[in-house]
Amino acid sequence: MNNVAHDYSLCGWRLLSAIALPELPDWTGDDREPEVQFELGEVPAQLDAVLSTPIVQIDAAGRMLYRIEGVADYLVEDGNRITIAPEMPVDAPDIRLFLLGAGLGLLCHQRGVLPIHASAIEIDGRAVMLAGSSGAGKSTLAAAFVRRGFRMLSDDVAPMQVTNGVTEILPSLNRALLWRDSAERAAWPLDTLEQARAEIAKFSQPLGEAHVTVPLAPAALIHLNRADSSGEIMIQRVRGVEAVAGLRNQVYRWRSLTGLLTKAGALQRVTEMAPLIPHHYSLKRPLHYARLDDTIDMILDAVRAA
Repeated sequence: MNNVAHDYSLCGWRLLSAIALPELPDWTGDDREPEVQFELGEVPAQLDAVLSTPIVQIDAAGRMLYRIEGVADYLVEDGNRITIAPEMPVDAPDIRLFLLGAGLGLLCHQRGVLPIHASAIEIDGRAVMLAGSSGAGKSTLAAAFVRRGFRMLSDDVAPMQVTNGVTEILPSLNRALLWRDSAERAAWPLDTLEQARAEIAKFSQPLGEAHVTVPLAPAALIHLNRADSSGEIMIQRVRGVEAVAGLRNQVYRWRSLTGLLTKAGALQRVTEMAPLIPHHYSLKRPLHYARLDDTIDMILDAVRAA
């Protein structure tokens, strides 16, 4: 196994990684000690768990064991270390996919950062999050924004942090993932792109200059939903209790957060965070590629009029 340390920036944290992570920009900041480390090594077969699901175990000390059969086991500790025990070649993209997806989400929970299941784009210098469950079209819509000249902070996981009273959405991965049909419609060069996992037809496209590398203040959280039978695009403000409930539904790895903080503690965190996002919306739109620009225009109008 290759244990040479690679020096990266992840969410603004300095990260030393034992494996190469082309999805991340190199660290160009000061010579601080790394805030996060990704290591290769052995992990426990199981934890003395206070919460146990088929893929995640959490113990009383807050350690999280995340297991993807046939890929790797990941032990997430203290908000600053993930130990990886691979079951396939260490340079396989599958290992990075889960490390920088669920692994990042669990690390955020331990650090007191709220990972929102959303793609985040920059509009007029602030972050707008496009939230929804897997398959809701977050990445497809975010990629359409990029084609319109906008930039992205994150794809799939948008970490939200509050430091000294300042609320920020953190930049994460310098790549976007799209299913084959969306990637083909976006004119991505699939023959030159990495497939995220051998078992799924999802492709990784580097963002390059379209990646935002600094934290941004949040402007809005937009919940993506399918249009009703009319097929019309409709956007509506969400406030109060409904906004809190909406954010709770978009927390990445919610059950893991409840295992770490208890359900009451997790709800308190979400209740405190929701008002820090200035505007919440519910967006209903048809999942038609031909309506992507119409959807973007409606989002822009709503955010800029708020």
